[in-house]
Order: sequence, then structure tokens, then C-alpha cells
Amino acid sequence: MVLQMPRPSKITNSDIYYFRKRVPADLVGIVGRREIRISLGTKDPSLAKELFRKKEQEIENEWKALRAKPESLTHRQIVALSGVLYQEYIELLRDEAGEPELWHHVLRIADSAYATGQLEQWYGSLVDELLKKQGIAIDPYSRKRLLDAAHSAHRQASEQLLKQSEGDYSPDPKADRFPPMENKQPSETKAPQPILTLTNLFERWRSDHLADKKSPRTVVDYGQKLNALLNYLGHDNAHAVTAKDIGGWVEYLRHTKQLSAKTVASKYLVVVKRIYNAVKKKGEDIDNPAEVISVSVPKRRKERPSGFTDAEAKVILSAASQIDNINSRRPQLNKLAIRWVPWICAYTGARCGEIVQLRTNDLVEEYGVLCLRITPEAGTVKTGQYRLVPVHQHLIEMGLPQLIRSRPHGHIFIETTANTSDEQLIRRAGSAVKMIGKWVREDVKIADPRIQPNHAWRHRFKTIARDVDIETEYMNALQGHDDGRSATNYGEHTVKALYREMQKVPHIDIA
Repeated sequence: MVLQMPRPSKITNSDIYYFRKRVPADLVGIVGRREIRISLGTKDPSLAKELFRKKEQEIENEWKALRAKPESLTHRQIVALSGVLYQEYIELLRDEAGEPELWHHVLRIADSAYATGQLEQWYGSLVDELLKKQGIAIDPYSRKRLLDAAHSAHRQASEQLLKQSEGDYSPDPKADRFPPMENKQPSETKAPQPILTLTNLFERWRSDHLADKKSPRTVVDYGQKLNALLNYLGHDNAHAVTAKDIGGWVEYLRHTKQLSAKTVASKYLVVVKRIYNAVKKKGEDIDNPAEVISVSVPKRRKERPSGFTDAEAKVILSAASQIDNINSRRPQLNKLAIRWVPWICAYTGARCGEIVQLRTNDLVEEYGVLCLRITPEAGTVKTGQYRLVPVHQHLIEMGLPQLIRSRPHGHIFIETTANTSDEQLIRRAGSAVKMIGKWVREDVKIADPRIQPNHAWRHRFKTIARDVDIETEYMNALQGHDDGRSATNYGEHTVKALYREMQKVPHIDIA
């Protein structure tokens, strides 16, 4: 799983690459905007990547400076910082210093600024830019000393450039007076804590999740949700994330992205809580910023059945049966999925994704009963457990077994090869599920937002099972529901028993 990181991008009607990055939530008020957008001035993608990395480091240092607490600098540190200004000034005019009169004028203005106490006006913006680049915030006294040092460095550089303008390129004999910049403050005695990124947290959670043979689909889903958080924060520092940041993100998802409270709570917030807790359990010294955040989920109003009505089911299944007769540009696999997946869901109560990922070898026979094998080996199964579901007699009469046997070896409704990765399989299955749902909404016109265009089959199957007196434990076994009772895990629900119960499910007449 590769998380999407910022990269050069283009804007509409332009071939020039741009640096674009969301401003961290805690700095929006200071920076004054929610996004940084700067032209990289090139159409070359390779050069754009290099310039992007440099600009990103520069921006990160600026944000670090804005977050940093003002500190007091030693004299050595101040002189070292002024040396950075000296080197930049010399390098800028290294090959062409201009006329001597220019430098005589510059030196007179510099001396006047020093004599009249105007160093802030003369060097203030220069010092601000320097501190941003270095990611440093300093106290007022250190700033006063740095302005003095900046004046000395500027004057020394001007004298050297004056020499060069007169044709003397001999080295500056005082250039060595500036000590090198140090990576940490000399007064620090405690080693800084290594930066733990949100991506680190995700990868450590992911490793355990997959080692426990849990669903790869969850990894993809969590990765998408974490990308949403990274884009909102504008940084990847797990230690820097606060409860206020997560609270602001929740508000953004609810009121700007217009996501439901249930979706935010169960799909987004839970990701942050779990990846932080995963490393805390391993002894990492890090607070979970989502721990105190909660989302109030109102009780859902129920204004209609959660499953399809008989009329809705007949309309969908009738349209599915006619899909091959409709002249459209749909790919053949899409038509095949539309033709059969709704029917299989109607007669199994399975999740649409479980059916979409069926393979040809998942049609099996046991005790003379044809069954569909729903297994994590084919893709993902929410419970992580395989099950056998007897094929309903109506599906047999319609020719489902013949269709499956006629297909090339492999997945029936999605295109895969031996080189298809688990992540690619999950994405293709997800795309097929969305395609079927869109077909139900847009083509069949079952647009009621109170029902889900694929999941409603599971609700409907449960309703029908109750109507024909299928016991709950058999309903759960057929649909892959876990009732949470340890007693249920004793023994097996045999194909013989499930076939007996499946015979109770009536044929669906679409005539």
C-alpha cells in the first residue's frame, strides 16, 4: 500500500508545474490561506520533481519556525547564522559584482542605518527569511543581536564585492570567522525524539493486520482515510497531531465534505484511533489525539424497509435479464456482472463484493449439491471465513452453472491475471460493485436514497428467510453473519442442512 504524497501538479490550461500543498490546520490563521500554490517555472517533469522537493523542505522549515517556541541563541549560533547571509550574498554576485560606485554607495547606506539605529528596517525582512529557512524562532534579545551580526556580515560581504568590482578576486581573509551551522543547539543534552510519522503508524498497523490474515480490503480503505487526514493536516508528523487537529478534521468532514456522522465516526475517526493505539500497545511514547474525540451519531429514521420491495426486486432482476439485448458500449464483463450478480445476491443474501470476486473454481459440488464457495482466497470476505452456499434451483434453471463452467479459468466478473496484485483485485472488485450500484440507480431508476442499491439484497433475503421460517442460525450461515455467540462456532452447518433450508426460498417471478 503506497500512500499518496504531495507531488508537482499542473493547473488548468497550463503546462507549467506547480508546487501545491495544503496549509496545516493549526497554521491557517497565521499563514492566511488554506493552500500554498507556487509556480515551479518549468515544464520538465524531472526538474519539477527536484524543485518540488527543495520547495517542500523550505516550506516545512517555515512551518517549523512558525510552530517553534522562541529560544535564546548563543553568540556562536548568531555569528553562524550571519555567516549564512554572508555566503548567500557573495554567491549571488560571485561572477558579476557590478561597478565600484555601487558598493561605495551600499556601504554608506549601511553605515548610516547602523548609526541611526535602523537595523530592523534595513535587515529585518532578511533576518525573517533566514529564520524561516532554518526553522528557528528566537526571542527579542537574540533578534537584536542577530540584526547586529547581520549588519557586520552584510558590510563584510559588501567590502569583498567592492574588491571584486575593482578586479581583486583574492579570498576574503576574514571569511573563516563564521563558524558552521550546527544541527542542534549546543545547550541540548537530551537527544531529540525521532519523528514518528502517520505513515509509520499506518504501516505498523498494516503489518500486524495482514499477519493476522485479516482483510486486505481494510488496508486499502484505511489507506484512503489516512490520505484524507494527511491532506487536511498538511504534514505527516504523528507527534505534532493534536486533539484540536482531529476535532477540526471531523468538523471539516461533516460540514465541508458533507459526510454523515456515522460515516465519519465509523469510517474515518476509527482509523486514527486504531493506528495510534496499535503503536501505543507496543510501548511507543505517543499520545492518541483522537482518544477524546467522538461523533454523536443520531438514531437513523426508518421510513421504509431496508431491503428491496418485491416490486423493486422484480424491476431490477427483469432489467438484469434483458441487459444483453440492450445496445450499449458497456464492456462485456460489465454486462456479465449486471446480468448475474443481482440474481445471485437475491438468492444468497451475500454481499455484492463477495459475488463479484467469485472464480470459476468456486462452483463446487458437495453431497450432490451444487454450491458457491465464498472464500477469502478469492478476494475479501468481511468475516474472514469461507462458507458454502447451495445454488438455488432457479439459478440452476437459468443456466448459472453452465455460464460459470464456460468462462476462462479465474475470476468470473472481473479481469485478472496471474500477476494481478491483491490491491488491484480489491480495486477492480470495488469498481465492479460501484458500477452495478450506479446501473441500479441511473438505468433501472431505483433512486430511493433510503436504500443501498447493492446491500439491500442482504436485507431482503433476511426478510424472505423469516417469512418462510428459516431459523436464524441458518440465515447467518448462508449470509456469513456472525452472531457473536461462542456456541455458534461449535459444529458445522453442513451443506445438507443448508440445502434443506435453501429449498424454502421461493422462486422470484419477474413476469
